[in-house]
Amino acid sequence: MAETLATIEKRKSTKGFKPDQIPAAAVDTILKAGEAAPIGMGAFDTIHFTVVQDAELLKKISEAVTRGTPRAGTDIYYGAPTVIIVSVAKQVLPGLDLVDAGGVIQNFLLAATDIGIGSVHIFGTPYAFAAEPALLQLAGIPEGFKVVSSAALGYATETAAATPKPPRNIAVNRV
Repeated sequence: MAETLATIEKRKSTKGFKPDQIPAAAVDTILKAGEAAPIGMGAFDTIHFTVVQDAELLKKISEAVTRGTPRAGTDIYYGAPTVIIVSVAKQVLPGLDLVDAGGVIQNFLLAATDIGIGSVHIFGTPYAFAAEPALLQLAGIPEGFKVVSSAALGYATETAAATPKPPRNIAVNRV
């Protein structure tokens, strides 16, 4: 249990990545962790993972998110060479797709931390696919699936690695 808690405490959002691609074995480990996430009602066939390592496609997705905003031209993936997109086929219950994706992403992030890969949960990815549906085909998102979340992965830059985690002060109520 101590190792699990240490990994949870060590995990932080990486907001600067080196361009070096992460090994396929690391991606496979992270995907395996995502597959171990709890999925509501056991509907594993409603979840799909898409690994994107094509720099031009990542740039197109990022541009689609920021186009027409004050953040236009910024990279929502912070230079990460790998992004895993989570998409869902249908909602079994309202909101369950987002809950499932949250569990999957958290497992991705913890596995990445455990093997020395930087990571950050990216909420903007679904907006790109909603704004530009042609991206669905470019990314190979299966027909009938919608993008709900993503995780950016890679080796942290020295600056990003040295950035301390902000303090956490979440209120707790016990009844």
